[in-house]
Amino acid sequence: MDSFKIITEYFCDSVGECLVNIPETVKSKIIEIRAKVDKPIVIVTTDGRYFLNGNGVSEFLTNRCVCTDRNQFNECIKRMCGYSFCAYENQINNGYITLKSGHRVGICGSFSNKGVILSCNDIYSFNFRIARFVKSFGIDVVDRFLNDGNHLLLSGKPACGKTTLIRDVARCLSDKKIKTCVIDERNEIAANSFGETGYELGAFCDVISNCAKATASEIALRTMSPDVIIFDEIGFNDCETMHKISNAGVKVIASFHSFSDTGNSFILEKLRQYGFFATLLKMDKIGEMPKFDYSYVYR
Repeated sequence: MDSFKIITEYFCDSVGECLVNIPETVKSKIIEIRAKVDKPIVIVTTDGRYFLNGNGVSEFLTNRCVCTDRNQFNECIKRMCGYSFCAYENQINNGYITLKSGHRVGICGSFSNKGVILSCNDIYSFNFRIARFVKSFGIDVVDRFLNDGNHLLLSGKPACGKTTLIRDVARCLSDKKIKTCVIDERNEIAANSFGETGYELGAFCDVISNCAKATASEIALRTMSPDVIIFDEIGFNDCETMHKISNAGVKVIASFHSFSDTGNSFILEKLRQYGFFATLLKMDKIGEMPKFDYSYVYR
């Protein structure tokens, strides 16, 4: 079945039919589908932002733009949860739902005074982020990584393709018989489901899913003897973990959010305090080769 057809089945029937009608030239570039209760559905592509309508998409807001009422919106959420809201409770209360094939749905809504979302009616909007397995720059990045012998940090703004690239890097390392462990905290790199890997990362790649980075790293170091450990979207709390991995003689590849040419100076400074230095790989947008920056390797 067409991969985009599978995506449309997570939406209520009326919205799914409209998504199918989107021209192929637009479909191939879609990275996000954004929905709010009683508001027009927004389509974000690599080169534009549109409103969904019955015939495809429109650059302008018209009376033909597609909206979802509360019942239609809730039906979308239920399908994403496999009609088992409780099964996804932990993910939902952390602001996301991870689907098969690594698609991730960010959610916003009203949390109770106990910090939980109790039902679909508490969710007001979602952002369906489409994951892809793109064999593009992974082999080039891996060759440079192995030749340099440094840790590697991948920086870029949200939705610029960091996770897509890291997925391909993991596959390429495995193809070169490098023992690799992916710490897939939000289950969007490998997209494991019921003991099966959504993306084929190779015989030399192990995956620990739905586990905090610090705990998963301890498991990997003690039991899997990895050559490389891969993270996605590190934060301040992960800097000590990366330092411990480095001290264990294992290389780290990790991504983090950045909005400037100099990278996220706060995370880099925190890592520097731990004595963790790495080559910085800067991504601008999907489809462009990232740029290597060696200024953070040794200081």
